[in-house]
Amino acid sequence: MKKVFFRADAGHGIGYGHFIRTLALADMLKDDFDCTYFTSDPSDYQMAEVSKVCNYVSLKEESKFDEFLEYITGDEIVVLDNYFFTTEYQKKLKEKGIKLVCIDDMHNKHYIADLIINQGICWSKEDYSCETYTRFALGFSYSLLRKPFREARFTSTHIDRRGKLNVIVAFGGSDYLDLTYQIINAIKELSVVNSITAIVGDRYSSEKYIRNSKVSYLKNLSASEIVKLFSNNDVSILPASTMMNEALACGTNIIGGYYVNNQEYDYYSYLKNKLIFGVDDFTDPLATQRVCNALTKYQDESENIQMSSVNAQVLSSQDNLVSLFKIL
Repeated sequence: MKKVFFRADAGHGIGYGHFIRTLALADMLKDDFDCTYFTSDPSDYQMAEVSKVCNYVSLKEESKFDEFLEYITGDEIVVLDNYFFTTEYQKKLKEKGIKLVCIDDMHNKHYIADLIINQGICWSKEDYSCETYTRFALGFSYSLLRKPFREARFTSTHIDRRGKLNVIVAFGGSDYLDLTYQIINAIKELSVVNSITAIVGDRYSSEKYIRNSKVSYLKNLSASEIVKLFSNNDVSILPASTMMNEALACGTNIIGGYYVNNQEYDYYSYLKNKLIFGVDDFTDPLATQRVCNALTKYQDESENIQMSSVNAQVLSSQDNLVSLFKIL
């Protein structure tokens, strides 16, 4: 079988989104390709997750760029996912004869990739600086989601408008701004909130936990466990990240925003298409008040959210991506 090398990292500064979505792609391709995942200084959680999908190689942080190049023989498909893979680094890989795939949602450099994958909506090939031979896989039909999310049944949450809300709060595997704390602290006393479940990363310290009868914390969850949470709660408070795409695939009602530049475009695209309720920049001092207002108004406005087409597109993503990789 053709070899595919996946190259992505996770950690406190960069979060887990690149790691998770690239691993989802490996899971989709593993039956048709010989897959190996390369990552820098992985945590126990990362190693456990990759082991469920394919073989992995741990790279040293201080030498990860050159070390990875040493594994390349020239007959592989290489998948890169992070913003620090420059055009020059792409050239070094291409000079070895490989086929190059880049997962990107920033279009902030020139790409010499054979294929660019961007699962966000409203993007087009005209947004990119690339080669004439570059192919594109854009939108929900090329979603990089783990199997339980791809197979999640589309059922919008039906709210008992006389009752209170069960809320999920999730800001990724690192949450270096500790937005989890800020949001929970703001909403925990709202009369419309019945319960708050925080999904946190494996490195999120228990010292940050808010002790309140409404609040519980869960970490190191499997994809199936997250699907169940999305299905059994009323609304999720999320940034425009990999987890938001996972939530959309499950038909979850979302109060969304952003906190870094690369999330902004997708956030406004989802908002424009009425897939989420929007509170804009989570780092704004007024953001917590906007979240509180959104939760208070939510039960009266949830019928305005339109999500009927998301799941149908996600269902075809594996077949679409496998087909593209087979012709590289």
